[in-house]
Amino acid sequence: MDMGSECVTMVIAVVGSRTFTDYNTVCKVLDNYADTSDTIVSGGAKGADSLARRYANEHGLKLIEHLPDWKIHGRVAGFIRNELIVDDADVMIAFWDGQSRGTQHSIDLANRKHIQVHIIKDRSTK
Repeated sequence: MDMGSECVTMVIAVVGSRTFTDYNTVCKVLDNYADTSDTIVSGGAKGADSLARRYANEHGLKLIEHLPDWKIHGRVAGFIRNELIVDDADVMIAFWDGQSRGTQHSIDLANRKHIQVHIIKDRSTK
């Protein structure tokens, strides 16, 4: 098999605050990965996750969404979802308000796994 003919691309994890609504910023950041990634992994929540879904759909990218199963996992479902996202990721982009504990958890998990994390501050919150 000729490995040189295969294109290996990164999987980008997009996580972030539910209050993040700046789609233009999402586009600017994700456009930087256009040549190196064809897959976004996210958690399906409001805010940054839903903007990542929109971006993937508009740009023909593969989207992997790990939705939390609250019925099975209860209060820890979001944390389990975060672990699944990080497990799939090669790089993480976090659109963060500096307060979201779920986003902080995802960032911490990625750092522990030595996954590069880019934090984009949500300027709409103080």
